[in-house]
Amino acid sequence: MLGSKPFCRALALAGVASFPLMAMAAGNEALLRPRQDLSLQGASALLEQAVAKAAADHVHPCIAVTDASGNLLAFKRMDGAAAGCVEAAIAKAHSAAINDVDTVVFYDMARKQNPALGSIPGILPAVAGVVIRQHGASIGSLGIAGGASDAQEQQMATDLVRSFESTLPATAL
Repeated sequence: MLGSKPFCRALALAGVASFPLMAMAAGNEALLRPRQDLSLQGASALLEQAVAKAAADHVHPCIAVTDASGNLLAFKRMDGAAAGCVEAAIAKAHSAAINDVDTVVFYDMARKQNPALGSIPGILPAVAGVVIRQHGASIGSLGIAGGASDAQEQQMATDLVRSFESTLPATAL
């Protein structure tokens, strides 16, 4: 019952028991890292730049943009793109974001040192998965699949990301 003494005592004890947690939470901002993340507006702007670049280069890739956690924010499959590039572009962007490493690093490692590297969940040894950074911190990623060649995909993805990074605010928000 709401008016009973046991209920009131329990309610009072619950308030007293939660007080240290509330006090601790109020003064421990150092327990959390501030996190910048690519916005939908930013992802859309990068995607449109990528589509324009692909059209200028006469290639028809699939293009994926994720946030820093690897969640898809924007995607386009250009006319003429192979159906298989849909999942490849998304996987490249996802792998780069969750590992905070451009996928070409895994590609080179798999070719030179560890062919089984790609069997590890979340690691995709492929070209053209590039991390987007602001002040050294990952804020998202770009994945491109279906370009003219591996070298062209990698160059396109890297150039697009570096150009986009130069447009980001000079200071963290």
